[in-house]
Amino acid sequence: MRKILSMVVFLGTTILAQEVSVFGAGNIASENPYGLTENEQVLLSNKKRVDEVESKLNSYSEDMIGVKSVVEGANSQIAKLESRVSDLEIRTTGKVSKLANKQTSVVTEQDILGLRNDIADLKRQVEIINQKLEINVKKNSEVVVATKNQPKKEFTKKQEALPQLNKLETKEIQTKNTNKVVAFDDMKPSEIEKIAHRLFNENKYIESKIHYEYLASKKYNLAKTNFMLGEIAFNQKSYANAIKNYQESIKNDDKADYMPKLLLNAGISLEKIGDKNNADKFFKVLKLQFPNSPQAKSLK
Repeated sequence: MRKILSMVVFLGTTILAQEVSVFGAGNIASENPYGLTENEQVLLSNKKRVDEVESKLNSYSEDMIGVKSVVEGANSQIAKLESRVSDLEIRTTGKVSKLANKQTSVVTEQDILGLRNDIADLKRQVEIINQKLEINVKKNSEVVVATKNQPKKEFTKKQEALPQLNKLETKEIQTKNTNKVVAFDDMKPSEIEKIAHRLFNENKYIESKIHYEYLASKKYNLAKTNFMLGEIAFNQKSYANAIKNYQESIKNDDKADYMPKLLLNAGISLEKIGDKNNADKFFKVLKLQFPNSPQAKSLK
């Protein structure tokens, strides 16, 4: 009797296992497909490739959102520069020179020309970025459609073209004498940061700012990135923006080695916008916490 029961249990388990195998075989949608025919194997291979391409496209979409935020920042900078040019032109004509201090009202045609060149450069950059975004979106969409529709033999050819997706150019900066291409998507953030710092040291503040704003959009090294954006704004005499960036930098790291410089320039920026009370507070903190720093000594 026991032998019969054991045989029944064994046969029942075997039959159940066979049923599971039968119902699962040939299902390419399952997590671990098996028992596939040759055609089903081709479909599974193509399905995996399509999933990979769509995953890459999702990643590129996130990058493009970051680039678009940089474009918006560039447009804002253009508006500010154009406003500044108008102000300088008024000063040059002497309409407000009688009311202003002589030192602050002396403006040369070269100053205005330099600003106009900066505006023209920014506009070219924005136009080029927009063109690149449109081209890359179109190319990526075509790759997905072709991947879904092609048979196995043709798919191999398309796969050879996929590495090109990793070389998307999202930035292109042109100047009068040279054409410079900055491809952010295939660069490490640390490399972008090095280029941004070099441009800053060369006083190329607009180009440097574009790099640092891209890093900020990716939340890379936010303390140092915001400090450098503050330094750029400070050198461009955009003191309100400098203060905002300095504050963001302090929020992320208030013990960085550049803190003495940050505190000094933040205080100077506050003075420039007429907030003497808060400026003195920054100077006081600088003297108390970093008494031996060159910045603190410069206040004595």
